[in-house]
Amino acid sequence: MGTTSLYQLLASELEAVDDVIIAAYGLTQGRKRTLQRYLALQPDGAFVAKQDDVIVGFGAAIQYTAFAYIDLMAVHPTAQKQGIGHLLVEHILGWLDTSKCSTVLLDATPIGAPLYEHFGFVEDDTTLVLRYNGDQGNYACQVAGERDNVTLHDCTSVLNREQFPTLFAYDACAFGSERATVLASYWADDPQRVMVTSDVEGQITGYLIAQSGILGPWVANTIEDAERLLTHALTLPFKQRPGVFVSVRNESALNLLQRYGFSEQRTLKHMRRGKEVQRSRATTLYGQASLGLG
Repeated sequence: MGTTSLYQLLASELEAVDDVIIAAYGLTQGRKRTLQRYLALQPDGAFVAKQDDVIVGFGAAIQYTAFAYIDLMAVHPTAQKQGIGHLLVEHILGWLDTSKCSTVLLDATPIGAPLYEHFGFVEDDTTLVLRYNGDQGNYACQVAGERDNVTLHDCTSVLNREQFPTLFAYDACAFGSERATVLASYWADDPQRVMVTSDVEGQITGYLIAQSGILGPWVANTIEDAERLLTHALTLPFKQRPGVFVSVRNESALNLLQRYGFSEQRTLKHMRRGKEVQRSRATTLYGQASLGLG
């Protein structure tokens, strides 16, 4: 066991960090694109733990205007149970404290939750991970059947850049904080996968970003808006069966997703450190961007 030191993540270290994440979580696919996004959005908020100049741990956080979110945390299996996770969380919280961040949020696994409780985090919700339970052909048929009962017309469209200010303001009301850079980064990945619904006056009533394997961020005023977005999104190609991260308290979202063939995969503790913040997790927030970005 060598001395552990913490450093800010460098772009040249993404491959090494990805290897740690794959080993820590037993993944079959890496998270390099996710790491690139973290580094682009909050370069001063991503940290690595090193022993003998070898990366053995990673942790990151992103600061929004009203709160911060702790992102992905990982320690290589050969370096676990040495207090490295504790050091990373302590360092991240110290960094956030210097910015006078009054609220920190995260989604924790059952194994990780005790570590965060040690730092004063409390559970204030449960985040469910749902995934489509079937093959590509089956859900194409399912969507075709469901679409017969949903009026799409021209109320669902692809977001254009001119709508950015309106979308950012709309999203902030539900999310509880402005996150323009996050939304813009997903739009830059593929503008055709960012969909919005609008009312007769052209006001945005919902939006959904269909990532390659995740449906979210996803916000909608009504279940009808949410369903229009979902049926549109499920006509797109995905690298894997799409998943959704949603609050257990959002019954409308859960009922909709179950009807379209999604099933619960696992649960996480949605935790908070600091004062409560107003967010629409139980009503209009149908899907998170990720477990690390909220």
